[in-house]
Amino acid sequence: MKKGTLAATALAVGAGASASTAAAQQDDGDGDGEVVITGRDYYPDVDAEVLAELQTSNRDNVLENFEDEFDPVDDWDLYIVQFDIGAGTVLGHLIVDEDEADVSEGDTVTLASDASFRNAEANLLEVDVSIGEGEVDDEEEDTEDDTEDETEDETEDETETEDEEDTETEDEPAGEEPPEEEEDEDDDDGIFG
Repeated sequence: MKKGTLAATALAVGAGASASTAAAQQDDGDGDGEVVITGRDYYPDVDAEVLAELQTSNRDNVLENFEDEFDPVDDWDLYIVQFDIGAGTVLGHLIVDEDEADVSEGDTVTLASDASFRNAEANLLEVDVSIGEGEVDDEEEDTEDDTEDETEDETEDETETEDEEDTETEDEPAGEEPPEEEEDEDDDDGIFG
């Protein structure tokens, strides 16, 4: 009887652990996922902006350097990201399986603080990532609006200056040239002498 109870308990505990692991792996509903990075590109809990997705030929060249690690290559996307590390920025790569995470240009990603080795010899890490949709377009529009406003202000200032110059010219009698200012050659302090 003890063996049957022990076996049932072990089976229940094992099934519970498997269910918890499966639930944790499938909890990607909020836009988060898992990505692969190199060890030198790992900056945990730091925001990174996704700058660009590499074209197919460039992606293939990079991923083929890792031999069969990313097979088939067509299932993977390779992005250039810019990490904001406070005093500056650092560029890196983000390797994304299309089925694991939904990353796009302009998104902001944050790597989790716990990572696991995918391939220790190749220095490849698997890490969970939080993905936020980028607001690049809104910022660009705001910048364009500010530039247009500044241009309009500068144009108005130039128009006012031209009007003032026209007024000064009209005050002078026609046909008379303004008197030339005399240059004081004795006051050059020997610089040109």
